[in-house]
Amino acid sequence: MFGKVRSACVNGIEGKLIEVEIDISSGLPQVSLVGLPDAAVKESAERVRAAVKNCGFKFPMERITINLAPADLRKEGASFDLAIAVCLLLTSGQLTGEPWSEALIIGELALDGSVRPVPGVLSMVHHARTMGIPKIVVPLQNAKEAMLVEGMDVYAIAHLRDVTQIGRHLINDVNHLYHLLNKPGGDSPSTESDSADIGTGLDYADVTGQQHV
Repeated sequence: MFGKVRSACVNGIEGKLIEVEIDISSGLPQVSLVGLPDAAVKESAERVRAAVKNCGFKFPMERITINLAPADLRKEGASFDLAIAVCLLLTSGQLTGEPWSEALIIGELALDGSVRPVPGVLSMVHHARTMGIPKIVVPLQNAKEAMLVEGMDVYAIAHLRDVTQIGRHLINDVNHLYHLLNKPGGDSPSTESDSADIGTGLDYADVTGQQHV
């Protein structure tokens, strides 16, 4: 069984499109992650395994190969977790693929399935727009940042178990995102003053290796 979704990373200050490919075949249970990943990316296999199980999904007990393409670009950080989990559920037949084929998926997973925010979302969403990708699935806390890029449909997700709902009802009305942000435990709705505070300039936090700045 083979599946593929799209994710992204930050190279310097620029977003780069990453294809997450998964092959599930018969053999001894094993997970191989290839595509020049760093230590944080290699650890995503264990985060995804725990999150999938703790959300009531089934983690395939077969040979699983995860490829992050292009292979010559070093992958860093935990922003691929959600994409790997979605691709795994698609490949194993636990999700339907149609809604996810046009989306870019970004997010880090906690072991309980919660989706954590990641840095560099603005650069990744901007690159997705230049590549003609119309829909972005991001952590709830990154939604306001992603909405700064005009012309994109932004879908906020707070927990891995919500992927079934998002797959059925990918929210085309961006205004509905404000209701998601205002739900108990979420951020408050965006206002004009909030938008002014966010700003549209570059942020050194999005530059790989420049945390000290």
